[in-house]
Amino acid sequence: MFPEERRNQIIAMLKQDKSLSVRELCNRLEASEATIRRDLTRLEQDGILERTHGGAIISDEVSIIEEPSFYQKETEYHEEKVRIATYAYQTLEPNETIFLDAGTTTLEMARLIGESDIPLVIITNSVIACQYIAKNENVQLYSLGGEIRNHTLATVGQITLDGIIRFNTNKAFIGVNGISIEKGLTTPHIAEAEVKHAMMRQASEIIILADHSKFQQVTLCKFGSISMVDFIITDRGIPSHIHQAFMQYDIQLIQV
Repeated sequence: MFPEERRNQIIAMLKQDKSLSVRELCNRLEASEATIRRDLTRLEQDGILERTHGGAIISDEVSIIEEPSFYQKETEYHEEKVRIATYAYQTLEPNETIFLDAGTTTLEMARLIGESDIPLVIITNSVIACQYIAKNENVQLYSLGGEIRNHTLATVGQITLDGIIRFNTNKAFIGVNGISIEKGLTTPHIAEAEVKHAMMRQASEIIILADHSKFQQVTLCKFGSISMVDFIITDRGIPSHIHQAFMQYDIQLIQV
């Protein structure tokens, strides 16, 4: 079992049982005590759980919500996502190298790239985005391998992470499930959080694409802090006080 798969199972168990001992986790996952302790340390660092004497509990500060599927999200705030994607597309310069994260807003950006003839190098973990981007013969397209999550049509896991670190890009266009100043950038699934974080580490400029419904939301897994972000492209649905709060962190928040 890959480490991220095991950590994901630990999260699922804690969501159900609220607290578990190291010994219980060892028995249920058939892993050594040292392995489980390393996993718990990593999850505690990510803010997902709190260590207790001999075990762990889910952090009270984490909002655990069900993850909507790709097809459920595809129709939500569609007009806003198209506007956000259009603005993001217009920021592209010929021959740039970019990471394109999996998601419904980034998919709209992929459609626009595919309909154009702009020369780019694109690395993506989105299974469905590739078929749109490939229509543009001037794009050098890299599809990251790995396990495909049916829920989001994204590749994840160690194979995906190993692929990401082979590239250095000008920009990373990243989607989120939640974004807040206090809790940062979050997504419900730990394996997807690891992919997003890895892309951000390899890019010179980080652009978050998020409609207004994602603001002041916190989901299970943090993959980055607000200070890591260069631009946030969103719609005009966020309140002015939230806009002002983000501006105080020297983040360029663009509303379209």
